[in-house]
Amino acid sequence: MEDLSQRKVMAFCVLLFFLITLAYGNTLHAPLNFDDSMVIKTQIAQDGEQYFQPHPPKYRHLFYLSFAINYAQGKLDPLGYHLVNISLHFFTTLIVFFISYITIKRGTNWGAHSASAIAIITTLFFAVSPVHTETVTYISGRATGLAGLFYFSTLLMFLLANFSERGVTSRFFFCLLAVVFFVAAVLSKETSLTLPALILLYDFCFMKGDSWSPRKPRFLFFYLPLGVLGVLTLFKILFMKAMILEWAQKIDFDYALQQTRIIGHGIYLLFFPIGLTLDYDFPDAFFPHPALRAWPILLIAALLIGVVKYYPKFFKMALFGSLWFLLTIAPTNSILPRLDSLSERNLYIPSFGIILLITSFSYSFFISQGTRFRRIGISFLAAILIFHTALLVDRNATYRSNTSIWEDTVKKAPGKSRAWQNLSHYYLMELNYLKALESLQGLIRSNPSDKYLSQAQSKLGIIHSRQGHFFKAISAYNESIRLDPKVASNHLNLGGAYLRQGKYSEAKKTYENAERLFKSNSSLGTVPPKLYLNKAFILFRLRLYEKAETAALTYLSRDPESNYAHSLLGNIYMASGKKVEAELEFAKATKFTDSK
Repeated sequence: MEDLSQRKVMAFCVLLFFLITLAYGNTLHAPLNFDDSMVIKTQIAQDGEQYFQPHPPKYRHLFYLSFAINYAQGKLDPLGYHLVNISLHFFTTLIVFFISYITIKRGTNWGAHSASAIAIITTLFFAVSPVHTETVTYISGRATGLAGLFYFSTLLMFLLANFSERGVTSRFFFCLLAVVFFVAAVLSKETSLTLPALILLYDFCFMKGDSWSPRKPRFLFFYLPLGVLGVLTLFKILFMKAMILEWAQKIDFDYALQQTRIIGHGIYLLFFPIGLTLDYDFPDAFFPHPALRAWPILLIAALLIGVVKYYPKFFKMALFGSLWFLLTIAPTNSILPRLDSLSERNLYIPSFGIILLITSFSYSFFISQGTRFRRIGISFLAAILIFHTALLVDRNATYRSNTSIWEDTVKKAPGKSRAWQNLSHYYLMELNYLKALESLQGLIRSNPSDKYLSQAQSKLGIIHSRQGHFFKAISAYNESIRLDPKVASNHLNLGGAYLRQGKYSEAKKTYENAERLFKSNSSLGTVPPKLYLNKAFILFRLRLYEKAETAALTYLSRDPESNYAHSLLGNIYMASGKKVEAELEFAKATKFTDSK
């Protein structure tokens, strides 16, 4: 890199590596959390091999492929997943450094020294921003982290391709890499489709003068092929076309007006990352008056007007930083309603624009040579950097267990039903029934929908069942089914409670309802094998031997070495008068018992 010696770059890379390792070192053994378990334990464990086939490309293909590779190497051990996430953040941060340096060095007249200083400060703040915890530490945040790596790589390749001294061959090579990285970004997370607009914004703001190639080669080698690729992506790839049509039907401009206040809170978190949580709750009382909802946009407009009037040479940097943030966050926080009002991982790529803008402003007015506030400015930035690093380490510590992250969430978002439901789930997994009951009470106080009330009643039924209070369990399960009759697991749990009470007719009916729901809804996954085992026992006790045999054989097709299932099938055969078959099953039951 021009005016930066290789030795200095290597020294900074080493410093950055140790800083990121130190900040994220306490997360390496954090467990799978929330979506992690569902995605890795079910989708990847069962169907992950499909992502090793490059064609046809699937939704977030590279994201799921990275999980499939992790699973193939370490199964459910979280260490490998965390190492990949941290590595992605490290390399993305390095790319941010080079983009920042090139932007100041070639896109402004501030000089090489300013470029080095601004690039270093920008990179350090990007590296240790506590807002990035959700992208790096939360394993499923990898979709954003992987997309971010390719997103910034595309921009860097585009910049390298358009150095004025670049030859035709090398320019074509870097442009080709940029297009490849763009495709990779889209296949990691679909929000990367904003990238062409951001490159045009960068071109307008910074790519003028002798440092850059003329616009004609940029159009020929990059914009034209990127435009063709964009058309093919939008209209030829079926999964993307279906997604766009689905999105178009959800456009809601009233929701967009409400999102302006959420965007404002996101900007606030980049400066003051206090109160970070995995599940934000923005009640209606949060800036309810329409005149106040658009304040972030009005603030940015006022900032640009002020810069034009008083600091015109700083205008393009302010324009770039502001629009970078707004354009990159638009897919998740604008006209398309989402379940999550604000997800910190969606600030990962947008944060670059704000950080570069504030860093450039701070350097130019408080730290650059000849500024009388230089010493104060350096001390202030250093203090903020240390403060952010401490907050990052502390935030990462909340991921040490599933209960700790959701305990933290309900403290900061006590009105969020989903947070209470997740906390109760993990307390149940720890067999901490007292805490589980307390969190279920918190869920009920959060004014939940019927869906979450149904989940609360289901968990209440599980607690009663495990404590041997089957009448209370049956009452709770029936209430959960009344509130949400399409949840197969509620029927399954009710059937288990009936079975423990010896109410075989009721259990048979309930298990059949559960089986029907599992088969009618592919999103629920396959029918749990234990359903067939319990069903076989129930049918046996009801003397429906032919149906009991079918259920037992279905279970054994899933678990052929179950001594209990072979013994049960033997009893079914014996009751049916099939003595030879019964003896064979009893022999298999003995064989598998001995082998274990």
